[in-house]
Amino acid sequence: MVPEQRNVPVIVLMDKDSSNDQAMIRQWFEESRFATCEASNVFEALEQLSDFTIKSRPDVVLLDVDCCEDELPLVREVSDLPVMALSGKAARKNSNIRQSYYGSFGQVVSQLNEMIPQ
Repeated sequence: MVPEQRNVPVIVLMDKDSSNDQAMIRQWFEESRFATCEASNVFEALEQLSDFTIKSRPDVVLLDVDCCEDELPLVREVSDLPVMALSGKAARKNSNIRQSYYGSFGQVVSQLNEMIPQ
């Protein structure tokens, strides 16, 4: 029997104060092929991803944050999962956010399609 290949889930940080339309983004994920859940903080996200009582693990965890650049170090410290930052703000030159994928909604979707094939 061949084991089922599983993709690594991705945490998507979304700036609350960005120019992105949060409702449109949530609606898109709800209708997309990606199994998606939302979390209020990184610890809740990790709890949802490690819950063995659910049948299938989400592909994407949406996490609203005040500022992606400020929250990324904490997420990196407690998780080794891929992280994407969905923000209209530019990262500072010496920022750790450059170690993750940082972009607009279209760029994040494109990256997700590469990371999580159909």
